[in-house]
Amino acid sequence: MKISGNIPGKERKKGNTNPYLKDGLIPSIIYGGSADPLMVAVDRIQLKKRFEEGGFYSKIFEVDLGEKKEPVVVKSIQRHKVKNHPIHVDFQRVDDKTRIVISVPIEFVDQETSPGLKQGGVLNVVRREIELSCLANNIPEKFVISLEGREIGDDIRLSSVTLGEGMKPTILGRDFMLATIQAPKVEKEPQATEEASEETEATEEKKEEKAAE
Repeated sequence: MKISGNIPGKERKKGNTNPYLKDGLIPSIIYGGSADPLMVAVDRIQLKKRFEEGGFYSKIFEVDLGEKKEPVVVKSIQRHKVKNHPIHVDFQRVDDKTRIVISVPIEFVDQETSPGLKQGGVLNVVRREIELSCLANNIPEKFVISLEGREIGDDIRLSSVTLGEGMKPTILGRDFMLATIQAPKVEKEPQATEEASEETEATEEKKEEKAAE
């Protein structure tokens, strides 16, 4: 099972969480597996660092509690309503046999070799990630889809993605859309505006002729 990074923390007691927040720690909980839920507080700076590395929700991290280390995935983050910084994190405990539901990001590459995009077409992304069920020891960091040879009007669907062993999309029985290459929009000439302008000019000319008489 691949561990993507370490998040330092410590066990905490139930009750007021403000002292932890003031000390730069984020109150959290680790649940899942055969062990009891565990209340912890993790380092805010290290959590932010892991988040900024990308693929945050599709990686396994290790919460380092000193003598105890817990392999986890991040399930959800509660944020402050005004300041938007994290105030609570839910971690799911995992091992090699744990099957989890996770959202994996999609990356579209080779745009420069797509005839449709070269002709001015636009890549319209319908889904930026695929939600799937897989074993914790087989989580893809991302799915890469090549746009090489794609023409205007082409659809990119789930069937364009090669899923690894044991991976199943949570939406079953559908080859759902991921993206399309759309034709460029053609702006229509403002004929109505031009006609209105011509009518205004003609009216003004008539007024000037009457005034001259």
